[in-house]
Amino acid sequence: MTELGKRLKEAREQSNMSLDDLQEITKIQKRYLIAIEQGNYVIMPGKFYVRAFIRQYAEAVGLDPEELFEQYANEIPNAQQEELPGELSRVKSRQLSEQGEKVLNILPKILIGMLAVGVAVVLWFFFQNRTMDEQPQEQVINEETEFEQSEQANEQQPEKQNEQQSEKQNEQQLEKEQEQPSTAMIKVVDTNGRKSTLEVTGEQLIIDIATKGDAWIEVKNGKGKAFTRKMMYANQAETFDLTNETEVLLVIGQTLNTEVEINGQTLQYPVNPSDHVRQDITIIYKKQ
Repeated sequence: MTELGKRLKEAREQSNMSLDDLQEITKIQKRYLIAIEQGNYVIMPGKFYVRAFIRQYAEAVGLDPEELFEQYANEIPNAQQEELPGELSRVKSRQLSEQGEKVLNILPKILIGMLAVGVAVVLWFFFQNRTMDEQPQEQVINEETEFEQSEQANEQQPEKQNEQQSEKQNEQQLEKEQEQPSTAMIKVVDTNGRKSTLEVTGEQLIIDIATKGDAWIEVKNGKGKAFTRKMMYANQAETFDLTNETEVLLVIGQTLNTEVEINGQTLQYPVNPSDHVRQDITIIYKKQ
């Protein structure tokens, strides 16, 4: 077993994950997960997959993959050394050549079609202008008169209509302000390593979780009921209404990629994310 494999296995066991759990989370076959822990990269599909599988393994157990790549660079194969087989390159070149021939064959048809469309457009403009020139002058005068009358009617509309619209907008704005949730009172009660306890007071408990990168997320109540337990990826978001709960546990596997809001208020992590990438946050909710 390599040093990298030993560290990954220890992190998995600390997270109380079996290899079957990890396989379900990462969608990586169990035999590849075992090979990563043993440092047996020979059975992998390729060097690129070695780094990709290690990255997913690390993020699932709350480790920083970039830090692992840098620390154990001598144990991980370099994916850039892997080259595409010559046969594959030749197949792609042949496909591109065939596509080029097809384009050349249909090019004359495209040019003829464009020419026909151009002629049709010129003829349409010609007949349209000729029709406009033949329109009776009396009809043009009538149209101008109707337009002037319409303009005068618009200018004579009472100002009362504008006042009513302004009052309506003010009422809508007031209703929106009243519908805004009250700001939660968040108090840090205790911190111990990557674990911390918060006390939240408010009329409701709405938790929004958004990710800008890959992160393992768990949300469950004090009785162990899970509301979510999955890997979230970049530009994903989830909202949880936990107003009926008195205790909630958040497990954030990658705090540097995750933003948490409680009742619209951005949560400042109780522990510096640079010190602990993974954080387990217990929320004690007191409803007002």
